Amino acid sequence: MRLYAQGDLLIERVADLPISGTIITPAPDGAVVLAEGEATGHRHTIHDRVTMFRDDALAHDMPNSLYVGHIRVDEPSARIEHDEHAAVTLPKGTYRIRRQRELDPKDARIVAD
Repeated sequence: MRLYAQGDLLIERVADLPISGTIITPAPDGAVVLAEGEATGHRHTIHDRVTMFRDDALAHDMPNSLYVGHIRVDEPSARIEHDEHAAVTLPKGTYRIRRQRELDPKDARIVAD
């Protein structure tokens, strides 16, 4: 399994699978928005040709609040950009996107970005 991280997102390479569930349409500027930072409002975006979809049945092993969706990269690569983090380049394939959690001795909480 190959993992990538950008801010509060964890991107996990998974086996290729058919697109299912709800297809997420790009924003008016053409960007596929993976998430918006809760603290800053900055977006995690992909401007390359990808398909983002959300199918909760594919995330049964994690809390629903952490599951963002899946990205399918059909081109040789796609680049995730964010104003405050280094860009991440994903090779062709399918990826599950989730929010990261911070572990505190008393509680676990979603990472604020």
